[in-house]
Amino acid sequence: MRFFITGVSGFAGSHLACLLLDRGHFVAGAAREARSLATLHRRYGERFPTSAVDICDIRDHAALREALARAEPDGVYHLAALTFVPKSFERPALAYEVNFLGSIELLAAVRDVAPRARVVLVTSGEVYGWIDSARDLPLVESQPLRPLSPYSVAKAAADLAAFQFFWSDSLDVVRARPFNHTGPGQTADFVCSEFARALAAAESGSGPKRLQVGNLEVERDFSDVRDVVRGYLSLFEKGIAGEAYNLGSGRATRVRTVLDELREQCRVPVEVDVDPRKLRPREVTRVVGSIEKIGRDTGWRPEIPLRQTLVDLLDHWRQELNR
Repeated sequence: MRFFITGVSGFAGSHLACLLLDRGHFVAGAAREARSLATLHRRYGERFPTSAVDICDIRDHAALREALARAEPDGVYHLAALTFVPKSFERPALAYEVNFLGSIELLAAVRDVAPRARVVLVTSGEVYGWIDSARDLPLVESQPLRPLSPYSVAKAAADLAAFQFFWSDSLDVVRARPFNHTGPGQTADFVCSEFARALAAAESGSGPKRLQVGNLEVERDFSDVRDVVRGYLSLFEKGIAGEAYNLGSGRATRVRTVLDELREQCRVPVEVDVDPRKLRPREVTRVVGSIEKIGRDTGWRPEIPLRQTLVDLLDHWRQELNR
């Protein structure tokens, strides 16, 4: 089959492209920068034709339609986004433009250029936002959306817009709501990868043996990006049009547990200090999503233990810092 991925060179996008290529599919897509295709080219060489990737902004009406028309996709994955929540507070208008209006551009382009393609539109578990009490957990797809950041407001708006395109335009679209996922290739903006990079740097002598951290007591639903992209494929194959699906581990893990696991794997002792500047004045303390619905409809479930994910993540940063 033929697939088109927006954000194809990003963290999840590149893992998804690799999965689809391994399954023998044709992959095309859109990327913001040509240099970010290096990972896919390094792994697949000529098997991944960089000529199939258009360098364009997701908000570019004409360029997006031209790229879709060339790809002639059976399936479209929308992953292009500004993904780092704190930066969305610094530039909220940009977060809305890319994450919401960019999604509108993508949905309209598929409707007009590739109306028979199935769309898996990726939003985020962040759309659920504020949690009143433990009775709200685990979060299910029917939970009210109460987003707490420009990032999550824009993602929630994109999520609702996808349903509107399904309802009004009969677009074959499935909504994916992944919770925190990590693994090899994730930038150090995100907590697991930030810890892993700092520990790898301490091992190599290129960084301090004292780590500055924020709140280690919050709990999040962490899963492996390689499991998550398998979930995206399962939604293309078996997800019900118009529906929203959580993807995650189905359990909450304390951030301190993640750090302790990485420190145990680290080859040198590293001390930890809490940096008050990294503490957020208001923060949801515990997040965990229900994955019952996706399991029931598609048979998907996560397979990679968090310990293995963190082993692979630390090894990734060791290799990156040794280059």
